Amino acid sequence: MLKLMIVDDELWIREGLKQTVDWPAHGIRLIGEAENGKQALELAASEAPDIILSDIRMPGMDGMALMEEAKRQGIDAKVILISGFSDFAYAQRAVQLGAFDYMLKPIEEDVLLRIIDRCTAEILQKRKLSSRLTKLTELARESVPLARQKHLELCLSRPMAEHELQPIWRALDIDLNPDRLVVLSAVVHDWGERGLSEQGCALMRYALGKLMEETLAEEGGRALACPLQEHAYADAAVLADPGAAASPGECAAVRRGAERAALRAQQVLGIRISIGASGTVDRRQLSTAFREALTNNMGYFVHGGDRVFAAADGGLAPAGRCGANGGGSDCRKGEAQAAAPKEPEAPRDEPVQAANRTELLDTSLSNRMIHALQLSDGCRLAALLDEQLERLRESAKHCPAMSVRSELNLFIDLLLSKWREHCKSDEALRLLKLQLYRCPLQDWKATVLAAFLPHRAGEAAAGPSTKRAIDKALRYIHDNFHRGISLGDVAEAIYLNPSYFSRMFHAEVGEPLSKYLIRMRMSKAKELLEQTPLKVYEIADLVGYKDFRHFVKTFKEWEGMTPAQFRNYGA
Repeated sequence: MLKLMIVDDELWIREGLKQTVDWPAHGIRLIGEAENGKQALELAASEAPDIILSDIRMPGMDGMALMEEAKRQGIDAKVILISGFSDFAYAQRAVQLGAFDYMLKPIEEDVLLRIIDRCTAEILQKRKLSSRLTKLTELARESVPLARQKHLELCLSRPMAEHELQPIWRALDIDLNPDRLVVLSAVVHDWGERGLSEQGCALMRYALGKLMEETLAEEGGRALACPLQEHAYADAAVLADPGAAASPGECAAVRRGAERAALRAQQVLGIRISIGASGTVDRRQLSTAFREALTNNMGYFVHGGDRVFAAADGGLAPAGRCGANGGGSDCRKGEAQAAAPKEPEAPRDEPVQAANRTELLDTSLSNRMIHALQLSDGCRLAALLDEQLERLRESAKHCPAMSVRSELNLFIDLLLSKWREHCKSDEALRLLKLQLYRCPLQDWKATVLAAFLPHRAGEAAAGPSTKRAIDKALRYIHDNFHRGISLGDVAEAIYLNPSYFSRMFHAEVGEPLSKYLIRMRMSKAKELLEQTPLKVYEIADLVGYKDFRHFVKTFKEWEGMTPAQFRNYGA
């Protein structure tokens, strides 16, 4: 059972919460109660609750301070806050800073239980994913011997002669076609809700490599992964065998496998990645192909993650959305490059032009940003980040993304060197560096604010973070509208409170999410009615309506006629 702790300064509320709910029926055991935040922290330190149900206003340490202090002490508990109506804006801010949810007084039992059930489901799902990750990483370690791992790292770092490679591949039983190989490089942009300890990141990289191997194998290919623990620009590399003939269809399979791997990394491991693909090469050219894959994957810096990037299409294919022509054009271009090799940009910290260096690492701008950090001036820092973003975007138009990324990483090093005295440990500094080094331009401002001024991130970066949340929501809706999703499903997928997300969506998109969903489903239904012979009940199911009669009623309300009439009218 999950463990619950109740915190409220009013005894009658604590007793009411204890007595009115059948907690064991919901898989929960009460471990204690506290009348203020200080008592709650002491109890939490000894009992390790999974859920803390706390009033937001209490004498001494209030619910907000309790939540922040518990987080600082490493108490891994979901916090649900209870608020009076006058505290509504305060509670919203608490959710932005990490509270699971909030509810208004007087507490309604059905509202409480809905939140509790959703909270327990998320905790159990997180544990399930953690167990899956452990199993995957154990399999990865067992299946990739250390000798093979070291050899692959060597192949990716420098050219090797055939007479060196042949006996080693035979000894290590590397069962890939040595004459036709594609190299994939993967970088993690968002590590999810897991702790980013050094060991945790290492295990995640092994799990990611194993997942990519399995996904490519499902497409009928063969692949060998190489987790990269100390690389500046990638977390895993994969050698993929597109087949002896390397026909466009076989290369398309590699591309589809990469796209599915990017999608499954989020679904199975809870992380977000991007993948860069090279053209086809022989095993002597693996280091060249790896540099090409790294260079292509730098498309994430400008265009964002969750994509597969290849030279043929500029890398603008979102994960899981491979077109009809798939990767054929990618591999044909790769073959042309292999026939007339052109050395891609090296993945080292090559400086951009001197003028651009001055633009990016402007001493005055750097000093102003550091000063704003030291003063915890979130609004000032946000304005300076906007100024820096304009310079970065302008540089990205004229310089290779790899060079701009390298220059930005130098700026990050400068920033962290000044921030070192504020970090509690070298591990905390390493985590900051990991987050910032892999950040796409579109997330740069929000990531910096969240990393250095977490208590001001929600205020100073409301614009970009809102846009990012809406973009994620729209992507989720377009990918899942056929499943009969609801507002709660979308909000849960992007980790926002449903009420808060509903208002945000309406303000940004211009209509309620329910209306947006109906519009999308009706549009798809009309397309299917006009272009396919499918029966109406089949179309209803395909656009997310399990109740045929409800679909017909909604269609008539929306279009002014039944689906059958629409089909006949269109004919």
